[in-house]
Amino acid sequence: MTSKWFESRRLLASAVAAVSAVALVVAPTTPASASTIRDGWVQLCPWGNYRVHLEYLDLNGQTVQLGPVLNPGADCWWGPVPTGGESTLIWVIGHFNTSSGTFAVIGPNRNYETFYNGVTGIGIAAEGTTASGGRKDAHYYRY
Repeated sequence: MTSKWFESRRLLASAVAAVSAVALVVAPTTPASASTIRDGWVQLCPWGNYRVHLEYLDLNGQTVQLGPVLNPGADCWWGPVPTGGESTLIWVIGHFNTSSGTFAVIGPNRNYETFYNGVTGIGIAAEGTTASGGRKDAHYYRY
């Protein structure tokens, strides 16, 4: 004869085991990506006070504009990086507010270019202002 307490604990353990087994069956088999950007694509968000666009090094070694020039505060732009899965360098280019000139926006580790592996998605957010010629406050970060 078993006690009611023991019987209820046994039923609870059985229920937990059943739920765990179902969770293992429906769990994804691949790890979640650190980025929600689609593989092979880039996202640019213009969060600074200046217009911005991307440039990349194509397969012929030429620097090419990637996507449109975005106005400050505009919606983020998404697009494929057309390197056929090959790695490349990407630059964030800012546009001055008082002239037609442009400047390279500085990023992590004080580098102007960012390495793109050609496979995963990459997000880039441009922030700051064009004060001091864009060199002091304009910056970007990857996500």
